[in-house]
Amino acid sequence: MPDSSRPSNKTAITHKPATLIYGVNDPVPPSSLLPLVVQQVIMLSVDLIFPVLVVAAIGGPIELARNVVSLMMIAMGIGTILQALGKGPVGSGYFCAQETGSAYFPISIMAVQTGGFPLLCGMTVIMGLFQVGVSRIIRRIRILFPVEITGLIVTLLIFTIINYAIPNFIGLDSSGQSRPIIFLVSVLTLAVIIVMHVWGSQRMREYSIIAGILFGYAASYVLDLIPADQIAKFIQTPWIALPNLDHVGFAVDLTLLPPFLIAAFCASIKTVGNLTTCQKVNDEGWKRLDVGSVGSGLLAEGIGTMISGVMGTMGQTTSSGSVGLSVATGSTSRKIAFGVGVSFILLAFFPKIAALFAIMPQPVIGVILLVQIAFVMPTAMQICSSRMLDARRMFVLGLSMTFGFGVAVVPAFGAAFPLWLQPLTRNALAVGTLLAISLHLLFRIGIASHQTIILSPSPDLSDKIDLFLKRCGGAWGARPEVVSRATSAVLEFMESLTTLELSRESVTLDASFEEFNLNIDMYYDGDLMEFPQIRPTEEELLMDDRAFIRLSGYLLTRYADRISSGRKDGRCHVRFNFEH
Repeated sequence: MPDSSRPSNKTAITHKPATLIYGVNDPVPPSSLLPLVVQQVIMLSVDLIFPVLVVAAIGGPIELARNVVSLMMIAMGIGTILQALGKGPVGSGYFCAQETGSAYFPISIMAVQTGGFPLLCGMTVIMGLFQVGVSRIIRRIRILFPVEITGLIVTLLIFTIINYAIPNFIGLDSSGQSRPIIFLVSVLTLAVIIVMHVWGSQRMREYSIIAGILFGYAASYVLDLIPADQIAKFIQTPWIALPNLDHVGFAVDLTLLPPFLIAAFCASIKTVGNLTTCQKVNDEGWKRLDVGSVGSGLLAEGIGTMISGVMGTMGQTTSSGSVGLSVATGSTSRKIAFGVGVSFILLAFFPKIAALFAIMPQPVIGVILLVQIAFVMPTAMQICSSRMLDARRMFVLGLSMTFGFGVAVVPAFGAAFPLWLQPLTRNALAVGTLLAISLHLLFRIGIASHQTIILSPSPDLSDKIDLFLKRCGGAWGARPEVVSRATSAVLEFMESLTTLELSRESVTLDASFEEFNLNIDMYYDGDLMEFPQIRPTEEELLMDDRAFIRLSGYLLTRYADRISSGRKDGRCHVRFNFEH
């Protein structure tokens, strides 16, 4: 069977979900492309505040901040285009835009305060090289990312977005007080999006997010929710300016290497989760993580981060918000990714427009993030529940979610660790994922790749088979529908052996599982059952005594993807193969 971790076409989607208007490989007409690109650019621009804060940490002038933001936009644009490439070794082939990595923010400040921008540049390049290295070994460590753990990663990603969404939605200020007027504007902005998205036409659905954003901006301006100093800075910003690289240099400080590598690891985990969501929402028949596509995506992200370092700005990573927004609009086409990438590169030379994004009001930020959460959260839940979960896997998910959420709810937990380790311990995604992987490896101890049971006719045979295969499926993390088909096949086979008197003794059932296949091997003494691909005719059933055996075998082919039979060590051997 071909290895799905090495796809010939990284986005060869076979079952486009009905909820998507534009699938990953679909063309997008210009009338739809423009609003879809604009709302993505606005949403991704929220995090451009991080480079500004990095410059502010060393008391840099506004011209430097504007310059660093412009260079960040160019790097993000190139990274988004690389990520969307559908052929070759670079790029996952999905619309999974790149953004300023919030995980890089604290260590970027640490670097510029220690050695200025040259040190930030050098350490960011090293982070990119680290991710490139991870991308080359991802296939070999795919055992660390079973489906339920990738679902956990997506869930933790959504939880981290909630920490930004709710405070902005209710207008929480630095003193911890909320502003009712901001909450009102947020509710009305969200209402505009919901009405257009739920009850509007397809075209209204495409424009729903941008309509909500425009309403939020207008209402915030009218109600003086945008600070006057921000408006003044926007007015003073020039329309056209060329970014320069005067602040760029290259330096390395080995004492900063651990926190930078930890941040790169956190960003890589985030990308695994984002690309899992991309794969799931683009394929109705999604079964498992395509590790080959993820590896190519990590390579694109690593190259993008290296470009960020060379350009003198922060590292970049894939955007959970962009993925959520594409799901919300039903538009995941790579054509949109190319439009977003080109737009960011062009906007870098028009700082006035970039400044408009920089003064985005709280209601707009909060509503955009909430819409993303609303559409990605169900996907995360579906991924987590798409496999059978026994007690071990319940502990993996339950404990990992608890500690992951606990890091955000109880900040003192992460703060108790050494400062250089805190980029990891204060990160809910990193803590939850590392704990899940560790528990997953620990609980694999004692799980056999084969499980055997002896079957013989009895009143409780059906319950015995059902319980045995459910226990196996839970321990292996198999899909419920595959285990159900296997149970039906075994029951039908045992009934046929008894009814047709093909077996003289008990039957040995050997179940085995690997990532892509569930195999059920049946061994018995007696007559070998036949499994024809064509149903015996009525005449054959009347004239040939073995026609009923062939009919029973023919009916069994409905359950399994492949059936083989023969003799092994003097016994009859039948294998039922179920693709997983």
